[in-house]
Amino acid sequence: MAKNKILVTGAAGYIGGTFTYEALKRGFNVLGIDNFSNSSYLQIEKIKKKFNKNFFFLKKDLLDNDLHKIDNISEVDAIFHFAALKSVPESENNPNEYFKNNVEGTRRLLNLMQHASINKLIFSSSAAVYGDQDRQPINELAELKPKSVYADTKKISEDILRDSAESNNLKVISLRYFNPLGSHKDKVISESVESSSGNIMSMILKSAIGLEKKIKVFGKDYSTRDGTGERDYIHINDIIEGHFKAYKKIDKIDCYDNFNLGTGRSISVIELLNTFNQVNNKQINYEFSPRRNGDLAICYADPSKANDLLEWEAEYSLEEMCKDAWEAIQNEPK
Repeated sequence: MAKNKILVTGAAGYIGGTFTYEALKRGFNVLGIDNFSNSSYLQIEKIKKKFNKNFFFLKKDLLDNDLHKIDNISEVDAIFHFAALKSVPESENNPNEYFKNNVEGTRRLLNLMQHASINKLIFSSSAAVYGDQDRQPINELAELKPKSVYADTKKISEDILRDSAESNNLKVISLRYFNPLGSHKDKVISESVESSSGNIMSMILKSAIGLEKKIKVFGKDYSTRDGTGERDYIHINDIIEGHFKAYKKIDKIDCYDNFNLGTGRSISVIELLNTFNQVNNKQINYEFSPRRNGDLAICYADPSKANDLLEWEAEYSLEEMCKDAWEAIQNEPK
C-alpha cells in the first residue's frame, strides 16, 4: 500500500494552509512545518481543531540545521513546497533575505529529501517567472524573463529543482500559479488583511472591513482595455485541486516538468474591483498611484498543458472568487 503521509512546507500560509486543510479532508496524514515569517499560528489552530488526529505540526525553518531530525520523516511519500516570501515590492527592498529564504530554503529541502529517501516534490512556483511576454496567453515554452527579485528566486528554485531531479532521479513538478484569489469553500482560511505582499485582494478586503478608506491601483496607463494591469485571477480551490492532480500524475513524468495553473482569462484591476463591489454589495474606493517596480501590464495563462496532461481545469468564476474571499473574512477575529 502506498504511503499516505505528506510533508507540507509553509503549512500556515494562505495557499499552504488551504492545501493542508483540503489534504486532511481527503484523508492524508499531514506533517506541516512553518516558521511564521509571514503567517500566523491561528491558521494552525483552526486546522488542528478540525483534524487533530492526522495533522502533525512543527514550527520549523527550512534553514534550521536540525531539519533532518524531524521525527518519522522517512514515512513521507511526497513534499508539497509552499514556504516562500512572496511580496514583489518587499523583494526589491530586501533581495538578500528573499534569496536566502526562497532559494537556500529550497536547497535545504532537497538535502532533506536525500537524507530521508523522499523522491517526490511538488513546488509552488509562480507565473512571475515569465515576466513581460509579447505573446499572450503564455504557455510553458515561453522564455523566462523574471522582472523582480521575487520572480528571480522562483526561477532559480525551478532550475535547482530541475537539475537535482535529473541528477538524483527525483520526480518534481513545478506549478506556476497565476493569481490566486478567494477562499476554500469551507471558509476556514481567508486571505490575510495584515499581509504586506501587495496582493490585490488583501488590499480590497482591508478596505472592505474599514481598515483603509481606499485602495491604491498601481498604474493607469498600461496598454490594456482600461489602462490598469490585467491578470489571470484563479480561485484558490482550483489551485489546490491542481496540486492533487499533479500528485496523482507525478509518477508518470520522467524527472521534472512544469505546468501553468490559470483560467486563460485576462481580468483588469478595475474589472476585479467592480465585480467585488457588485457581488458583495460593497463600494471599494480607490485612487491611482504610479506603477510599481516589477509589475507587468498583462499576464495570463495558456493552461492547455495542465488541461491535457494533468486532467485539470479551472472551474470557479471571478464572481465566486470575490464572494468567497469576502465571506471567509467574516469568520476571522476582529
